[in-house]
Amino acid sequence: MTRLGSLLAGSIVLVIGAIGLACGGDKVDARFPPRPEGCTVEVFHDIAPTRPSENIGTVNANCTDLVSDDDCLRTLKDQVCKLGGDIVWGVEPAPVIKNGRKLLSGRAAKAK
Repeated sequence: MTRLGSLLAGSIVLVIGAIGLACGGDKVDARFPPRPEGCTVEVFHDIAPTRPSENIGTVNANCTDLVSDDDCLRTLKDQVCKLGGDIVWGVEPAPVIKNGRKLLSGRAAKAK
């Protein structure tokens, strides 16, 4: 392989590596290690948590109309678990229906 070919091959590897890093998975905050799916999550609909907590981030569930409301809520809770939280607040009382999809959102938090 020529010197130019080696440089091009090396550049391609660097670009692919940079793309892989840029498209990496969800950012994990070391203060909030991920919890397993199905973990216990307390849900607050209209109010913020009533006990001290730290907000982690926004979570969303996007479910088909074939998924029950309870299962769609579980999907939202599992997003909280992935972020290391145990509370989700500001959640709609029932999924919002948009374009035939059930949508839920909220704020993930960790009790102090």
